[in-house]
Amino acid sequence: MRFYFYTTSGIVCALIGWSFSQILLIDMAKIFGAKSLPFNPDFILLPIVAACLAAAMVTTEIFLSNPTRYKSNRRVLPRYLWAALGIGTVAGLIAACLTWILYQTGAPAWLVRIICWSLVGLFIGLGEGVSWRLRSIEGGTRKAIERIQRATVFGVGAGFVAAILVEVILRISGLERYKDPLGFMILGLSLGLSLSFATSPTYQVALRAGEGFEAVDPNYDDSDRLHPRLNNPDLQFVTGDHYEFIEEGLSIQLPAATTKPIIIGSSLDADIYIPDIPEKAASFEIKNRHVTLACLAEKKVQIQSRLLLQNARSTPLRHNQILTFYHAGNEDKYYRFVFYDRFLDPQA
Repeated sequence: MRFYFYTTSGIVCALIGWSFSQILLIDMAKIFGAKSLPFNPDFILLPIVAACLAAAMVTTEIFLSNPTRYKSNRRVLPRYLWAALGIGTVAGLIAACLTWILYQTGAPAWLVRIICWSLVGLFIGLGEGVSWRLRSIEGGTRKAIERIQRATVFGVGAGFVAAILVEVILRISGLERYKDPLGFMILGLSLGLSLSFATSPTYQVALRAGEGFEAVDPNYDDSDRLHPRLNNPDLQFVTGDHYEFIEEGLSIQLPAATTKPIIIGSSLDADIYIPDIPEKAASFEIKNRHVTLACLAEKKVQIQSRLLLQNARSTPLRHNQILTFYHAGNEDKYYRFVFYDRFLDPQA
């Protein structure tokens, strides 16, 4: 699904940018009459296409990183969209200047295309990576630097590969008259495909703590009270920070596969310890990125609005389902998690 959205947005926005640039060039040609334009058309074409591609990649990344937060995405999108348009425009202008310089030196068209498109890909990949870092709760971690580096390298590679493909296709097919729309369509496809790989998550399933998990004040001495926590080294918080307890809003990264079930309960040796619920409330098993939940306590575990029965058949979990664990002695109190099976960065 990621590949589909990235490649589709890349192709569509590249063609939109090319079409809009052609409209401007036609209008400008009318202004100057029969005379040729007093500047290289690439100074119009490349900035517009690069801006559209940068906006497409950043917008796609925002909505895919937070697949369930449409309202939040719409709120944060404008400022990042304008930044992406600015980065793309600058990249296009630099590429246009470089194109003009290279043509003055007599460089062949294929070499000019490779260099300029690689430069455009570099800026678009850099912009996408920086956009993610500014929003993500992992922005200050090593993962953020690695992601920016990966997106930049993949962006350069996408521009390079697209330029080579265009030259090969044009020579084989003889579609020289369609070289610009065909070329930018391939550039958008290549950028979308490469950045979908560059931004792929390193973790796939997670639990986000919700209602019932209160924040713990580190300055308050409540050492006698037991707080929800993780007892399994295979489980960790996504933030990368050294949180001691599970608090509302934190996400727990789950392993890609389990050799034995992950137990949730109030037993002190439970993998995910939560006070007040049954000693063994439920268990998770993860195989081939498919997660199933088994209820170990009668009517104390709920998926969405359905209470589970003890020893019933394991239930497969789906993205964005709400899991509720009720207190052992009080049905009015509970803890909630949100399950993610295509976890990207829900805390961005």
